[in-house]
Amino acid sequence: MGIVTTNAGLEMLLRWGHLLGGITWIGLLYYFNLVQTEFFKEAEASAKSDALQKLVPRALWWFRWGAVVTLLTGLGMFAVSGGRIASMDIYLGALLGILMFTNVWLIIWPNQKVVIASAKQVALGGAALPNAADALATAGLASRTNMMFSIPMLFFMAASSHYPHLTFKPLPFIIAVVIVLLLQYNGAYLALKRFELVKKLPSGGKMKLYASIGGVIHCGLALAVVLFLLLDLL
Repeated sequence: MGIVTTNAGLEMLLRWGHLLGGITWIGLLYYFNLVQTEFFKEAEASAKSDALQKLVPRALWWFRWGAVVTLLTGLGMFAVSGGRIASMDIYLGALLGILMFTNVWLIIWPNQKVVIASAKQVALGGAALPNAADALATAGLASRTNMMFSIPMLFFMAASSHYPHLTFKPLPFIIAVVIVLLLQYNGAYLALKRFELVKKLPSGGKMKLYASIGGVIHCGLALAVVLFLLLDLL
């Protein structure tokens, strides 16, 4: 039973779990951005309320725990390999994935809980929670950012095995990381702006380019191209 007694076998099992968790997580990310958000724009108030109370919590459960499985199995593969990963692609893909994970657990889920609680309160005849609109905007921007990040993330995860950049070049990697972190700052700004340090920094929270499905897909593709060219040409 080499699959449970050898590093190669353990890595295979972890990779299997990584794929299962990733498909669940990213599949629901795409459902939220490509299907649910567009449906809510056209749905009757009663249908939207029913979905927020019954469908969205179930989807968010699989969404956030799929992210946990993906992260833990990814870290497990790294540990089993002894950290012997030479490709720049995997590090860039991992950075994008970790930022996406933090967006799920620190921004999207906490703010969606507020939106769901507000919908339940309204359904019982009460008033909407005063912070529900801001919570929805904060979660929405983080979700759109994750949608954009997922496109280059998936590319670089695949490239690490099938088109790897094996020579580590600090300059293009650092530039790529800075670009990603600036986009993350923009995506997390609505959640971060309450902190005094962030108030002293340039404002972010811009969603104009991400507002439409076409916009966020084009942004994701453009980011993938820019990051690839940095690693490939510099």
